[in-house]
Amino acid sequence: MKRKSIYKIILRVLLFCLVWRLACTAGAITAVTAYLVFRAACFLLRVCLSAFYALCVALLFLLLLSLLSI
Repeated sequence: MKRKSIYKIILRVLLFCLVWRLACTAGAITAVTAYLVFRAACFLLRVCLSAFYALCVALLFLLLLSLLSI
C-alpha cells in the first residue's frame, strides 16, 4: 500500500470516530451537517488548488515563452 492510501484510511477512520462522537453527544442532524460542511470544504479546497496550479503552470509557460523570444 502506498503511504498516501494509508493516510487517507487513517483520516477517514478519525473522521468517522469524530462524527460518531458528535452524533452521540449533539444529535444526528448536527453530525450530518458537520460532515457535509467538511466534505464541501475539502471539495472547494481541491478545486481551488487545482485552479491555482493550472494558473501557475500557465504563467510559467508564458514566462519561458517570453524568455525564448528575447
